[in-house]
Amino acid sequence: MRAVALGLVAALWGWALFTVIAFMVHSLGAEPAQRPSSTDFIKIQGPLIVIATVILPAIIAGVIGHWQRSGRWSVNGQPVTARPNPLDHAYRALIEPLGELVGRLRWAVILVFGIILTYRLTDSVWGPFALPFYLQELNYTNDEVAFASKFFGVGMTMAGITLGALAFALIGRMAALFFAAVISAASNLLYADLAQGGFWLDRFGHASGLYWLFANFGSDDRLSRLLLAITGENLAGGFAGAAFTAYLSSITSKSHAAVQFSLLASLTFLVGSLGRAAIGARIDAYGYAPVFYLTAALGMVAVVLCALEWARTARAARLNPELPG
Repeated sequence: MRAVALGLVAALWGWALFTVIAFMVHSLGAEPAQRPSSTDFIKIQGPLIVIATVILPAIIAGVIGHWQRSGRWSVNGQPVTARPNPLDHAYRALIEPLGELVGRLRWAVILVFGIILTYRLTDSVWGPFALPFYLQELNYTNDEVAFASKFFGVGMTMAGITLGALAFALIGRMAALFFAAVISAASNLLYADLAQGGFWLDRFGHASGLYWLFANFGSDDRLSRLLLAITGENLAGGFAGAAFTAYLSSITSKSHAAVQFSLLASLTFLVGSLGRAAIGARIDAYGYAPVFYLTAALGMVAVVLCALEWARTARAARLNPELPG
């Protein structure tokens, strides 16, 4: 049975990998007019890839875990044991940790996977287009972008991580997760405004005194506009990263913590990676501002899922006060 489970999961993941590679090869090798539609690929193949790599493996692991717990995987009441073989290591590394997670969370695993797949979507889906946006659309220089995104931006990310850790300690895990999802989605609106000239960024920057502060370091309004947008986005990203890591750590078991955390963390950017081609096509068709409004709206999916998860964990804590909050 273990060999069958591993074979099914390997076949599903192999099909997903082959599908993505085949699409990439076809796209790169064809003439522009003959290239397959990235939007159609996301609409048709995207959901199938998520089902093959996440949902079906979880179902397989959950079914096998249920059989083990219910005693169906036994002979005369004794658990079935097999001679150690290489498949056992693969089973314990993949199916067993996933089965434990599904068995413990039960139907709530659907909500958990939904959060994992969408939580960092607003960051991952448009991240590769950041440099073309700064350099080609807004005409900032390489030095300006390097200072704003690499030097100044890294500092803001570290500040966001610190704020996320403080929020986790002060308001709790789920409240921090929910708030981080809100500000991550909202931070995309800063870039939408930046793409449209930065009217609201300028108003806030002057009213708050941040533009005056930036000017003391030699920045003009144009560069300050970029610094302010990156400040908001990186603070939100650092905050969300800290909150999300704490959440992932909280839903893993002690016996399978490392494997479960690795598996769940690896799923974080799956949907964003699949959606990048479609986002690039929308940028070409409509420009950057509408796309930033779209990614902000997509971020609301994670906000709703976090609210539902917050309600679920709060109810579970009321029923069992010994559970972590």
